[in-house]
Amino acid sequence: MTTADWDEVKRLAADFQKAQLSNALQKLSERNCVEIIMKLTEDKLLNVIFTNDGKEYVTPQHLAQEIKDELFVHGGRIDLAQLAKILNVDLSQISKASAEIEKHDRGIKILLGQLIDKTYINKISEEINDKLNQNGFINVVDLTLHYDLPADFIQSTIEKELGKIIFGKQDSQDPKIIYNQEYIARNEAKIRGALSALTRPTPISAILGQCAVPERIFFSIMENLQDKKQIPGVVSGKQGSNSIYVPTIYSKGQSEWVDSFYRQNGYLEYDAMSRLGISDPKNFVKRHFPDENLIYLDSVAVGLIIIDQVNANIEEVVATGSFTDIYSLLPSVFSPCDAELLLKESSSRMKSFIHIFSSTMIVSDAYLQKIQKNLEVLCDNKAKEAVESGKWLQSVVENKIKSKTMDIIDTKADRKSERRKKATGGKTGGGSQGRETKTKSTKKKYQQNKHQNIESDDENPEKVNSKFDLINIDDLKIELSKDENLRDMEELIDELAIHFLKGLNKTAASIAEQLSQKHKTTNLSGVEEKLNSFVTTIRVYERGIKCLEKSIQEPMVKYLLKTLGVDFVTEIFKLSAQQNVIQCPPNLSTEVRHKMLLELPKDVRDPLSELHKVVGGNSVENFINSVEPAMAACCLVLKKYDKKKDRAIVVGHREAMLEQLNCTQDPALALHLTTAILYIATTQNALHMSGRHVSTILTFLRPLLIEATGVTLFKYHDLVLQFLSSSDQDVKRSLQNELEENLAQIKIIANDYKKQIKDDKVQDF
Repeated sequence: MTTADWDEVKRLAADFQKAQLSNALQKLSERNCVEIIMKLTEDKLLNVIFTNDGKEYVTPQHLAQEIKDELFVHGGRIDLAQLAKILNVDLSQISKASAEIEKHDRGIKILLGQLIDKTYINKISEEINDKLNQNGFINVVDLTLHYDLPADFIQSTIEKELGKIIFGKQDSQDPKIIYNQEYIARNEAKIRGALSALTRPTPISAILGQCAVPERIFFSIMENLQDKKQIPGVVSGKQGSNSIYVPTIYSKGQSEWVDSFYRQNGYLEYDAMSRLGISDPKNFVKRHFPDENLIYLDSVAVGLIIIDQVNANIEEVVATGSFTDIYSLLPSVFSPCDAELLLKESSSRMKSFIHIFSSTMIVSDAYLQKIQKNLEVLCDNKAKEAVESGKWLQSVVENKIKSKTMDIIDTKADRKSERRKKATGGKTGGGSQGRETKTKSTKKKYQQNKHQNIESDDENPEKVNSKFDLINIDDLKIELSKDENLRDMEELIDELAIHFLKGLNKTAASIAEQLSQKHKTTNLSGVEEKLNSFVTTIRVYERGIKCLEKSIQEPMVKYLLKTLGVDFVTEIFKLSAQQNVIQCPPNLSTEVRHKMLLELPKDVRDPLSELHKVVGGNSVENFINSVEPAMAACCLVLKKYDKKKDRAIVVGHREAMLEQLNCTQDPALALHLTTAILYIATTQNALHMSGRHVSTILTFLRPLLIEATGVTLFKYHDLVLQFLSSSDQDVKRSLQNELEENLAQIKIIANDYKKQIKDDKVQDF
């Protein structure tokens, strides 16, 4: 303040005192004073702030001064609401005045509705420093609760005063925690002593509990100690209470044990290393032996000592063409899986021709070839058995039927697909302005799925063309067990059987196919001879039928075709089924033959259809005319008919019947044979007849026979009819006795008839 200003103040003070001492001519009432002040305030000639009761007023400058005074009185921190109550001024005016104070004075701040000045900040900084010295560390969170101030404000205050008022150090992981140097040094000494005393892996949680060191500073202190190389060990795992501290002395002991065990045994077991405390044995071995050529198996790591032993055994097996079990040569800790992996690795490195069975058995390729050669005999036997029994042909037929079925399904599926495309392809509208329209398919989803299933089956032809296994695994096991070297090795026998099964079945199938073709050729010649014999016999019997009256010939011809003709047809149908690989049941009825014709190719079906038709007729000539094209369709040749051979056939037929007659004791059969023999003797022709024709033929022969012979035959014929038609057991026994008594006489008639055929006298046919 200058001298002039001070003089002005003195002058104003003197005037003010003079005014107080003088007597006023007029006095103003309180109301007038209020009105004057309000008028001056409205005209902005006076700037004052009224109190809450309106009886007092202060200037803004005076209010600001009073606020500062109250702030000082309250230790540098006071609530604005409390100020409004103390000064009896509205809170809004207090807030406005406080804002102006904060604006012009950097040492004062408004925080959470409170005024705080620099002295208070310095005060709490000193208190924080005292707490830090007392406890060794402080936490901003705790200070926030204690001082009821924002954490950010306290954090910034601490950071500004670090090294000035507050002497400490922030935690590198959590800046809200402050330590002093003595606290860190004290805990560092605890940690260094605890870690130096450990000799085995210890969980960090146990160390923390024993040392009473906060986890939040443990790892930073330990890292600092590791950088200084003051602790002998490392932390295993992710930092945290679950990690483990591993002392260097313990790691050194592990390494020494691993080195010693490997040198002595040539391998390292993972489980043993795990029990030793090594958490990842395989990677530990890789790091510990970076230059060793080890093989890492499932449970062990194998070195050169074991590898060389295995290689030596493999070389011996290959050289001697034998087999051996490597498992007995390996340490007991090796599992069969380990042995198998070791053998595969060794054989691949050596490029040796060996095979591994039962995980641990090594078998040379030469020994397997020897076994396969011995098993080829089994292939030949099984193939021959299948062909001779018909099972091979049956399997071929069944596969062909399945194949045809799948072809039909494919055809139907293709047709459905084609119809679906047509349905979704759209149609063209009529008229000059017609446009193409599309109609959506309305097929249900399950039908599409069905079509997809059919297509998926088509993609697996093995389901259709499944082969018939000629050799089963039990056959192979029995055959292999005959080898003295394999007799007690059931597991090896089982695997060898599986190994050879597919190839042997393929070989057996090839042999069976060759035998089947050979059998077809041989069988074709026999069938041709048999069918020609049928035709010749039918011709001979036809000539015998022609000696009879025409009224008798028709039923005799029908019977001839029904028996020998049907036999001929059956044989040729069976042959055609075999040639065209279709199924053929043992008994061929008319309906079965008709179904078979539908499956045969057209060039075979047509001639066989004609033969099938005429065999049910009553003309031998039509049958004979149909025989040649039918046989030609089956690659057979019908031999030219030679009448000169008929005599030998008739004589042979008569001798066969005489032999059968002399052996039989059946009266009905004896009468049947005698009638046929007498027919040959009287007509010089053979006759094919049934028992129903005996009466007719005897009637035909009666004029040609001696009267006594005819009477005897007819009498015996009547007794046979009575015996067959009678239901009375007593009568049947009586007739049976009489027939047996006269049977010898019937046989004499057949054997001694004077007109029997002589070898040197036979009429021309």
